[in-house]
Amino acid sequence: MKLLIENWRRFLNEEVKLQGILKLTPTPEVVAQAKNIMQTLPPEAIPLPDEKLHVTLAHQSVLKPFRKQLKTMELPEPPEAILGSELEEKVDEELGRKSWSVELVNQDDMRAYVNQIMELVGGPLDPEPNRRFHISLANLTGNPGDSVR
Repeated sequence: MKLLIENWRRFLNEEVKLQGILKLTPTPEVVAQAKNIMQTLPPEAIPLPDEKLHVTLAHQSVLKPFRKQLKTMELPEPPEAILGSELEEKVDEELGRKSWSVELVNQDDMRAYVNQIMELVGGPLDPEPNRRFHISLANLTGNPGDSVR
């Protein structure tokens, strides 16, 4: 698995990683902004460590048919994440967990980037039409490494 990730890193922009999903790692400025927003978290929330902060761009199921093609391509540079300022609480009654996240302001930029990649590989445009791009900041699951995306 480590070799696979290293191969992906050679072909993907530094800010975009594939570890089961295509994701955007925020710039230090965005992480700093996220940390400021985290200060408004309720006391019961478990803040996520810096390395867990990311924006999911496309799930593995979307990219799986195109992995071989993607390995040979140089992808366009992703847009920078632009955070909103409002903390959102999400409750998953079925799984019994809460998460706190902040949505990105530039939803259209992120969707356009995913579509750009899909166009390059001949995949479906807008593969996850209801996706709202956000950064998970905290959760309440008993496992600090687990975040709801």
